[in-house]
Amino acid sequence: MAEVAGASAGMDEEGATGTSRAKGSNASERKAGPSIFGLLGRLNAAMRPLLEIQRRVGGQFGGANYSESTIGGLVSAHGQLAKALGRLGRLRLSPALQDACTRLARHARNAKKLEDAGWVAHISTPFERVDSCDGDAEALHDLLSRHYREKWPDVRRDIESRLAVYEIDAEARATVGEALQAHEAGLYRCVCRVLIPEIERVARRELHDDRMDRIASQERLRELAGKLPLFSVDPPGLYNLNLYRRLSNHLYANVTTDEDRRRVARDPVPNRHAAVHGLVVYSSMQSSLNAIFLADYIFLVMTVLKRLASEEPSG
Repeated sequence: MAEVAGASAGMDEEGATGTSRAKGSNASERKAGPSIFGLLGRLNAAMRPLLEIQRRVGGQFGGANYSESTIGGLVSAHGQLAKALGRLGRLRLSPALQDACTRLARHARNAKKLEDAGWVAHISTPFERVDSCDGDAEALHDLLSRHYREKWPDVRRDIESRLAVYEIDAEARATVGEALQAHEAGLYRCVCRVLIPEIERVARRELHDDRMDRIASQERLRELAGKLPLFSVDPPGLYNLNLYRRLSNHLYANVTTDEDRRRVARDPVPNRHAAVHGLVVYSSMQSSLNAIFLADYIFLVMTVLKRLASEEPSG
C-alpha cells in the first residue's frame, strides 16, 4: 500500500495539483514548459487510490474503464461514485486508502454543491469553505459571490499568471485580458459574448488547423478533453470531472425547443448556443465568472493536449 500512500499525497489539498507549481514558474521554467504539464507520472499516480477502490468494491462504479484513468472513462460512473465511496466504510482499508476515500467523498459532495448552486469549479474556489454550506445552495451562492468580490484582485492576477504559461496565442491572452477588465468594471454582459467566440477561434486554430470546419458543437474538443487523465488539469479529480460534464453536456448543448431554452436560462453557467443566438441573456456577476472559469479550463485543456502531443515519440 506504499504506492497508495504516495498517491494520496498528490491529492493533499483540493486544487493543489497544478496551480501552485504554475504560479511559481520562473523564466527558465516557462521556456522549458511549466511544471504543471510535466511529471505526468505523478499525475497518473494520483489515480492509484481510485484504481484500488475499483478493485476493492468490484462493479460499484458502473463498469467504467478505470485502467485508462481518463475523464471520459469516468463520466458514466459519476452518478454512482458517492454511493460506492460510502460503502467503503464496511471494508478493511489501509489508513492511506481510507484517507484517499474520505477526500474523494468530500470532493464528490462539494462538486455536487457547486453544481447545484450554479457555479463552475475553479482553482480560485474556496473549497475549504464549501463544506460549511450544508446543502444550502443560496448560502453557498452568497458565500462565493462575497468571496469573489473581496478577492477579485488576487483571482485576476492568478488567472493572468496562468494565461502567461498556457500555449495560446497573443490574441487569446489579449481577449481574456479584456474580458477580465470588463468583469472588473461590472460589464458582465460583455464577458460571455467576448469569450465564447474566442474559445471557438482558438479551437479552430489549434484543433482544426484553422480550417472552415463546422465546430459549433466542439465535438473534437470534447472528444480530446475526455481522453485526458483525471488529474491533468486544475482543479483536479472530481472537480475536473464536473468541468468536463459542464463542457460536454451544457456549454455546447444545442437549444432547439422552448423547454431547452427554459432549462438553460435557469442555469447561470453560459450555454454557447443560447448566448450566440440571443436566446438567453447572461448579465450576472456569476455568469460572467463562470464564463471566465470555463475559458481558463478550456485553454488549459488545449495546452495539456499540445504538451502531450509534443511528448509522443515520433515514428
